[in-house]
Amino acid sequence: MKTKALIFFFIISISSCFAKKLPTKTITIELIQKVVSKYFGIKVDDLKSTKKSADIAIPRQIAMFLCRDIANVSLPKIGYEFGKRDHSTVIHACNKISKNIADDEE
Repeated sequence: MKTKALIFFFIISISSCFAKKLPTKTITIELIQKVVSKYFGIKVDDLKSTKKSADIAIPRQIAMFLCRDIANVSLPKIGYEFGKRDHSTVIHACNKISKNIADDEE
């Protein structure tokens, strides 16, 4: 699935969580981590791990992008919640996913 379509899928999935009357009405890092990990068939702990294989790194980058884009969480907070990573790692993830989305449009 192309990155842009995948991002839209996650936004819809996260939004549908609110229709299920979850106790919170705020999009949180934890909610995004759960939705992304479930889609990719990995554990939330994998998103927070130091694993660098593509099957973990790409979902992690997508989740970081969503945290920044739709949850508007600060870069240091996102980094901390994804295994105490530096904010520059989050910037790299967001830039990479943004580039993938732009490439999909070409």
